Amino acid sequence: MDTATILVVCTGNVRRSPAVEAMLREGVGQVGGLARHGITVISAGSEALEGYDMDPMIASEVALAGVRLTRHQAYPLDVDDIESADLIITAERSHRSEVARLVPSAVKRTFTLIEIAALGDLLGRTALGGPAGSEADAATRLRTLVQLAPLEKARRRVRRPADDDLQDLRKRSPREARRLVTEARGHVETLLRVLEPSLSLVAQPQRPAPAIPSPAAPAESTQPRSTHSTRSAG
Repeated sequence: MDTATILVVCTGNVRRSPAVEAMLREGVGQVGGLARHGITVISAGSEALEGYDMDPMIASEVALAGVRLTRHQAYPLDVDDIESADLIITAERSHRSEVARLVPSAVKRTFTLIEIAALGDLLGRTALGGPAGSEADAATRLRTLVQLAPLEKARRRVRRPADDDLQDLRKRSPREARRLVTEARGHVETLLRVLEPSLSLVAQPQRPAPAIPSPAAPAESTQPRSTHSTRSAG
């Protein structure tokens, strides 16, 4: 089995990127995850709240979606992870810019979650895996997606650039956590459907996993270790 790595990036690595990481790795809805196909999914933060667990409200919503959670600790974005990733998925365009600042050559394999899901949907399963859309393994499909996705940008219509950003919580509340996870889940499921090597997309029924107990997440005003940051923690 061929292998590949996906790196997911947000700001604090406590909300958006660990949620997307877990859903890509374990699967969501009717589509199985990428871990079973030899793809490693990791996440990091451009201004990581190092050592923090996933925001418990986000973890609860991800678990309610039937995703198995493992212990998460926020980790800072670094050059080695960028260079070794086959695909880099960011929450916002600003994170894509940060990836490119650290490793300029990575820009061609870096997309926001909303962008890469839309481009994959435009390409379709067949374009990534041969006549029946199922011959190539997941790692090969992923690399083909990274190669072909830029060519699809001209076909894609975006009303405004900000529409490619997965917005963080507007305020810390269960309703906002549900809004964020629901939006991310839709894009993740779209992406999984084009990367899944089998035409049989139905995963085994998943029982909602309990949220992992964790210390209280930092309030919105809590800053990463850098005292110069004014960005949100997601």
